[in-house]
Amino acid sequence: MPMMSGARWTALGLLLAAAATYGQAHSLPRWGFDGPGTGIFPQVLSMIAIALSALVLILERREAEPLESDDSEAVSRYDLAAPAERRVFHFYLLALVLLVAGSWWAGFIATAFAVIVVIMRFGEGVRWRPTLITAALVALVGQLGFGWLLQVSLPEGPADRALRALLRAGGLL
Repeated sequence: MPMMSGARWTALGLLLAAAATYGQAHSLPRWGFDGPGTGIFPQVLSMIAIALSALVLILERREAEPLESDDSEAVSRYDLAAPAERRVFHFYLLALVLLVAGSWWAGFIATAFAVIVVIMRFGEGVRWRPTLITAALVALVGQLGFGWLLQVSLPEGPADRALRALLRAGGLL
């Protein structure tokens, strides 16, 4: 049995995710008394994703040829990448999983900090000190700038509540 290409695996994953999204969005109203309802956008996008992923699954050749790139360091296919490049890619995937799961359970500050540490220290190999300083600054500036100054609704966790209590106790909020 020939191996599926990365494009086919990606299309299969998108097809499954889009089908699940459509299943969830189908229960939302498409139209309301004042125009399009809350379900129209996710339903249309999931149908487009289903159609595009099915098209890739049908038309993609089994073994893709290596692509020429104008970037001398780019790897056109995952299976041609060196182990070190695959490791970096895996840490970026881990960071995406942390971003989704962490924002659900841990809030913005802890999630931003963890994602920056995973990407910089483990993915890119930056030393600990600059990694921790950058992670702390990104989390703090993100929370202060977006969460409180711009009033963007960010996920809230224990670290976010503790920082808010500390700033309120100091009279800064």
